[in-house]
Amino acid sequence: MGTLEVYENLKRIFWLARVGKISLDSVELLVLDRSSTSGVKRIQLNSEAVLLKDRVISSSSQIPLHRILEIWVGGRCVWRRER
Repeated sequence: MGTLEVYENLKRIFWLARVGKISLDSVELLVLDRSSTSGVKRIQLNSEAVLLKDRVISSSSQIPLHRILEIWVGGRCVWRRER
């Protein structure tokens, strides 16, 4: 359920970027990161980011959807995974 929910929210964000309502540069993802001491990492998307069914591919990394904890647009949290 969580992966479908994050996918639908990201699909809406990518569509808004495609029609010029927002910029993907204003989108940040908070993701689980085992290599980080805090356990989480913020990833800034850019205009070349691509959404697939199971991951987001940006210039710096590939992010599996099941690792996304929060989606931020323009400094505002628009989606948060329930824990």
